[in-house]
Formats: sequence, structure tokens, C-alpha cells
Amino acid sequence: MTDPLKNGAISDPQLASQPGPPKSAEFQFERPDWTLFRSADTLAQKAGVRKQLLRRLVLKELADNALDSGARTVTATMAAPGQYVVQDDGKGIEGGPEAVARLFSVNRPLVSSKLWRLPSRGAMGNGLRVVVGAVAASDGSLVVTTRGRRLTLVPQADGSTAIERVEPVEAFKGTTVEITFGPALPVDPHTLEWAQFAITMAGGGEAYTGKPSPWWYDADAFWDLLQGAGDRLLREFIERLDGCTGAKAGRITKAFKGAPCRSLTRDQARELLTVARYEARPVSPARLGHVGRMNSSAISYAIQRGQATIGGREPKAEIPFVIEAWATAERRDEGGDEIDVNMSVNRTPAVANIEAWRSKGELVLSGCGLHHRCNRISPGRYSISVNLTTPWCPVTTDGKEPDLSPFVLEIIAAIEQAARRARGAMPRQPSAVAAGTTHKDIILRNLDAAVAKASGDGQYRFNQRQLFYVLRPIVIGVTGKEPSWENFCKIVTDYEAENEDIPGMYRDPRGTLYHPHLGQDISLGTLAVEQYERPAWTFGQILYLEKEGFFEALKAARWPERHDCALVTSKGFTTRAVRDLLDLLGEGEEPIRVFCVHDADAFGTMIFQTLLHETKARGARRVEVINLGLDPWEALGMGLSPENVEASDRSKAVADYVQARQDGPRWTNWLQTQRVELNEMTTPQLIAWLDGKMQAYGVGKVIPPTAVITVEAERQLAEQVEQRITARVLREAKIDEQVADALAAINLPGPMALAGAVSGWVSSNSDKAWTGGVAEIAADLAEAVEP
Repeated sequence: MTDPLKNGAISDPQLASQPGPPKSAEFQFERPDWTLFRSADTLAQKAGVRKQLLRRLVLKELADNALDSGARTVTATMAAPGQYVVQDDGKGIEGGPEAVARLFSVNRPLVSSKLWRLPSRGAMGNGLRVVVGAVAASDGSLVVTTRGRRLTLVPQADGSTAIERVEPVEAFKGTTVEITFGPALPVDPHTLEWAQFAITMAGGGEAYTGKPSPWWYDADAFWDLLQGAGDRLLREFIERLDGCTGAKAGRITKAFKGAPCRSLTRDQARELLTVARYEARPVSPARLGHVGRMNSSAISYAIQRGQATIGGREPKAEIPFVIEAWATAERRDEGGDEIDVNMSVNRTPAVANIEAWRSKGELVLSGCGLHHRCNRISPGRYSISVNLTTPWCPVTTDGKEPDLSPFVLEIIAAIEQAARRARGAMPRQPSAVAAGTTHKDIILRNLDAAVAKASGDGQYRFNQRQLFYVLRPIVIGVTGKEPSWENFCKIVTDYEAENEDIPGMYRDPRGTLYHPHLGQDISLGTLAVEQYERPAWTFGQILYLEKEGFFEALKAARWPERHDCALVTSKGFTTRAVRDLLDLLGEGEEPIRVFCVHDADAFGTMIFQTLLHETKARGARRVEVINLGLDPWEALGMGLSPENVEASDRSKAVADYVQARQDGPRWTNWLQTQRVELNEMTTPQLIAWLDGKMQAYGVGKVIPPTAVITVEAERQLAEQVEQRITARVLREAKIDEQVADALAAINLPGPMALAGAVSGWVSSNSDKAWTGGVAEIAADLAEAVEP
């Protein structure tokens, strides 16, 4: 008989005092991490969901993998009870049968592309291990068809996956995965729900097409990335980062020439990251793309963008993100309060739940790092879906539960906006309609549908006047009266102040931005500002001019270049584009000050106040705004002549800084009937006046940090040397003679044949210019020349 004491089944109190190893050391066990994927209970732990949701998660992981592989079409269907098929038209799985079996093994090393931070699905590379674990844990089956082979795969006890059968099939584009679940996994009537939701989300809007940015990593994560890259050469690695290709990669890696990635120390990795950030501009949240409106006017939509600072050691990661929310609503009297919030990250459902309930009149969100309140949602029944698009979201468990706390303010704002819009879109009570309908009521009630029509259901951008003409016949049809353009603009401005900018709508350019040293004039519209990138270390201040007429005089005198000062005007008042530009500049790392110059009249003082303080459409400025004048007391002190202006029935608005003066009442009254224009000054007077202002505020030339100067010196030196060496090589190789000889040996088609070929090319490429056809013909002929 086996001694039970040796097996630890029974303990003898008399032996407790005997010397020996501690009990905690006696019964320690070890097991590899992958073994947790083989049982339904421990698989739920690794997957991060309840056992009842494992089937749903497996189908979602298969759909995510298919979508991230570049497939254009993905389907997820049920072939029979417990049997499901996920099919895509991607490029298929690389490698032979053994490579496919290895990919579908739970004991394989965690090799994943997820260290590359991109706004794509998944976060840890565990997806296929969950899939295979579900098959193993439930005695299910797995068949993978790809690249002309149908593989029947069987998970093994040692964590590997064996190939039971290989059958040749007619080659088709993509991959098909057939999976059958056994009884150990509870039946889920909504098994396909998450997969089909991810497929639906993938088909909308625009997606990010760039590379990972060095701004998306903190020092520790970047060092981990280098370690994961192994023995790859550092320059090859750096060239795969956004904004770090070509000569930039050489400058970034100059200090580590020929070094493999894993050879860098933590401090060296931090130094490399700092230099890479200098060379590469940050990626704006707008570049990440968006899902956009759902194809239904019954679903209300809101979008918020932002940037979060996340990480441990400096420099921390600067993470752009986009929050989108979709909502439908019903009145509370149609079924009581009921709030359902579903969360997705990068267009695929998050595995963790967000609980939502109403407490003391506020909506409370809890879960995934949230425990926050939304206080601007009226009572009712709401169904709300939220998607976070970001290259990096912290996770708190192996099951990829996201930590949404860095994005909480924008999440709440998007939910509140979508919910309010959904509430406003509900049909009004008959009594309310009978009481009368204003133009504002009609415009806001039909706004979402009008935006969808003007944009082709989110496919195209549109301007504010196009939106007006979509809504105009609706207003006339209800009220019989012509809507006012000015009133429409006010309604839209008020709406955007309470909610958000209308997605896809832009304002026409009004005004100009001039870059010193570059000689660039940029028309200022909201569309241009969205695409704007500040030239690095070119100007340190902006002069906002009420009048554009001074631009040419200042440019001719090289005034912007002398003071490293950009010029901005919006022809008389601060437009949305100007305010957006200042917000954008305020988010950058380079310091910026804005100097405001205006006429000495009531309207001019309010131009400064609009820039400085809150406006209806924007919050407070995130840059320093300084008033240079012209103010009436200064104008009269300079001997400039005032002119009379007609008094209005109501008092003209005058800025707070005027009224706050000790003699404020005097100047407030003066501004009601008098003014002094900047044009009272001659050009020499104006320039001397502005020079004095710049000196008074200590404006100096832009001198960047030492590290920036060093990198720029290295770049320019390399460029100059490259030009000289290239010129010498070309001379020695007698390039001109070689080109002439090669051209003499090529027969260019005759004029008629050439024109016919170009016409044929243009008919097949209607969106391109004829020169593209000529280029293609020339490229074909040039292939005869030996490279």
C-alpha cells in the first residue's frame, strides 16, 4: 500500500515538529503558461471572458485575423449547429502544411507583430492560441484551407498541433477556417455576434495606412521593441517607422552604424528614440481615420479626437486617438430607463463589459478603467456603441481588457453628444408639433439626414453652403418661408458649440497664413488647417492682422523674416479656420505666441477678445495671445486722426480689457462714435510701430535646442557631401554620353501610334492625366536598357 504521507494526502500532527523543508516548498509545482489554453476553465482565464462567451470570442478572433491580413471581404457563418466557417479573400497563410500547423499551436512562442503599435485589431497576438485552445478544450475540430490545400488539424496533449490529413483543392484566393465546438463549451445563441460586428465596422470610413510612429512609444516600450527585433540591422528597423525613411534613417542611426537592434542599451534606445522623434512629425488624430456614420439615418453619430500621454520613462508616448459613438433612443415612457453601452477598440468588440446605469439623474459608466458619470443625458432608453481608434491602448489582463482611463473625457463627450442627438431625433409628441415649428427645430431635426445626403453617406467632404441647400427645401416645405443664410450659420454654430464639429463639413477659405523664410502663402479654410503641418523651428510667433492689405508691405520689407514671425489674417473677423490653426499650433512642442493687431474701434477690440477667450465654437485658446493694439488711447497719443462712425441703436460691444481700465467708461463711450484705422499709419510708421512692439515683448530669433541644431548640421553636411560625390561620379561615368547612346538604340513609336497608345491608356485611366500614359510607355521602352 502506498504511504499516504508521501503523497501529501494526509498530514500527521506528530510529524509537524520534525525538521524538514517548509510545507510551502514541499508541494510547489511548475507548468508552462501554454497549458492554461487546454482546459475550458483556464482558457477563459487567458481569454479574459466567461466560459459562456468563449465561442463568441473564437469567431471574433478568426474574423479579426482575416481583416488584419488585408482581406477585402470576410464572412462568418454557421454551417451546422456548433460548426462555423470564417472565410476571407486575403493572400492566404504563408508556408507549407507544417508552418500552418505550427501557427495553430498553443505551445508556440508568442511571436507577434503586435509590438508594432498600429491602430489595428488585437493587442497581444494570443488570438490563434485561444482558437486552438477552444478546439482542444472541447474535443472539437479544426480545418484550414489555404493556398490550394485543405488541412485537418488536431491539437495534441503537448501543445503542438498535428496534421491529420492534407487534401489538394482548387486554389482560391484567401483562407477558410472551419471550426466545430464540442459540448465542453456552453452553447451561445449569439456566437456570431462579435465577428459580424467586427466585419461591419471594418467596412466603413477611412483606415490608417501609415507606419508606426516613434511618437507612439515611451522609452521602455521602444527598448522592448528593439529587443524583439533581434539581430536585424538598426537602420532597416528605423526605416519602417513613420517619417524615418531614406536619408533620415541614416541620420537617426548614425551613432549606431551597423549595430543590430538588440545590442542597444536602454539609455541608447532612449537616445535613438529622441533623435527619431526630431526627424518625424507626430501623427495627428485625423490621420488615424474613422469608421463614420452607420448607413441609417435612425442612428445618431458623434466623433471626438484627442491625444494622450502614456508611459513610464521619458520620453513618454504621445498617443493620438479617435472616439466615435453611435446611439439610438426611445422615450422613457415606452419602457423605462434602460442603457446598453458596447465598447470596441480598433473596430473590434472589447472582451470586457462596460456597465451603465442611472444614478441621481446621471449616467454612470463602470469597467475597463472607467468609473465616471455622464451628466448631460436625458432619461430614456438608449443603445450606445463606442469605438476607440488608437495605435496603443493599455491592457490590464491577458484577455486584453482595455484600460480606457486615458481617453475618458473624449469617451464621455462622444457618448453625451450621440445620446443627445438620438434623443433629439425621436419623433415629437403630436402636441409639440401642433404648437408650432421654428426654422431651428426643422434644421436640427433633419440635420443628420441632411449631412448624410450632402456627404453621400459619409463618402465625401462637403461645405456649409451645400448643407444649407439640402435643408432649404425642407424648411420651405414646412413653413412656407425662405430660410436665412445668416440664421442658418448661427444655428449651425450654436449646434457645434453644444455638440461637436459636423463631421465631414468644411468652411471655405477666408484669409491667409504666410510662412517666413519659406515664402509660402496658404489659404485658410478648415480643410487646409486639417492638413496643415507646422514647419519645424521656422517661426516662434504669429502676427494676426485684421487687414490683409498690410501683408505685401510687410513681406517686401522682410519684416516676418527679421522677427521669425508668421502672418495671419482672416479679413476682418476670426474665422473657425484661424481658431483651429491656433489650437493646432498650441498642441505642438515648439513654443508659440500670438500677437493681435486691429483697428482702434469697438469691433477691433472684440477681435482680440475672441482670440483670447472662449467662443461659441471653441474653448479657450491654448496659446498665449497678446494684444498689440491699435487701441484708442495709444492712437491719439501717436497723433493719429480719429474719424466719426455712426452710432447704432444698441451699444456696440467693447472688449473686457477696455472696460476694465480705470478710465474704461470714457473709452467705451468713445468707441461708440469714433475710431482710428490702422491705415492712418504710413508703411514706415507701421513697421516702426511693430518693431517697437516686438522689442518691448522681447521677441528674438528662433534658436532651437542644441540637439536639433546638431542633427540639422549633420543632415546638411551629408546633403552637401552627397551632392559633390554624385556630381563627381556622374562626370567620371560620362552619363550624358551613355544616355545619348542608349536613346539612339531605342525606337520611339511614330506620332500616330504614340497618340493612339496614349488615348487608349487615358480611356482606361479616366482619373489621370495623359502624361501618365506617356510615362508608362516610356517606362516600357526604357526596360530595354540594362540597369
